[in-house]
Amino acid sequence: MRSFKQTGWMLVAIVSLALNAALAYSLYQNSQAPPIDASHKQTTAPVPVDYESFKTEWGSAWVGLTVSNVTPAMAARAMLDRPEGAYVNRVVTGSPAQKADIETGNILLSFNGRKIRDAMQFQSDLAGAEVGDEIYLCVSKNDYRITVYVVPEARPAGLPAPVKSFPFLGVTVQDAAADGLAVQQLEDAEKEGGVKVESVVAGSPAEKAGVLAGDVIMSFNSRKTRTLREFLTDLAACQPGQTVRICIVREDIRKTLNITLAQYFI
Repeated sequence: MRSFKQTGWMLVAIVSLALNAALAYSLYQNSQAPPIDASHKQTTAPVPVDYESFKTEWGSAWVGLTVSNVTPAMAARAMLDRPEGAYVNRVVTGSPAQKADIETGNILLSFNGRKIRDAMQFQSDLAGAEVGDEIYLCVSKNDYRITVYVVPEARPAGLPAPVKSFPFLGVTVQDAAADGLAVQQLEDAEKEGGVKVESVVAGSPAEKAGVLAGDVIMSFNSRKTRTLREFLTDLAACQPGQTVRICIVREDIRKTLNITLAQYFI
């Protein structure tokens, strides 16, 4: 007759064998499962902006406020070092701006992490934004600052559509994140994001200034260029005949190029 101790050890062994068998069956079942369809993932990725879609949607985003330049007196009241940003004159009731707790008298200091120098720059940044795509703003409220998140809506039908004549630079570009070599160049330069030049139009302002295919644009008029949308927004804010400063990375060299924009835009 087996002892109680022997019977206990036999039960432990039986349970252990059962658990191992269950685990082995589970692993077998997983190995037979079909692989994840990578193409399905690709279909859910956002469609990158291009020249034509950007021109079509430019000026459609609306948040429901009016702004003006910041005066020295306004900057002093808000304890700002200098009169920069966009002063909020009016906020529309029920607008995205009001829902984000933006109020009359606030000063908008940055748009998606990029400094706002004046009211026109804020208006340009907003015009280049995508309807329904959340933006974040640094807002000065009296003597403190907060970050607010706003989702632009489509411009109301009653508001006149903005009119814009896009200047001509003469390059085709894409987000640097789509190109491994460009990403490496930016990492070596200790920069985040950027725009890679795919090609340069012969005789264009870009070619005359020395821009080459393969260059990576890091900034536009001293503002960081992290994405293609930011680059197109900054370019759209310029006028034909205006000279702009573009900082590029070329292999392991950084250069600042001065480019005078022409009359039309591709």
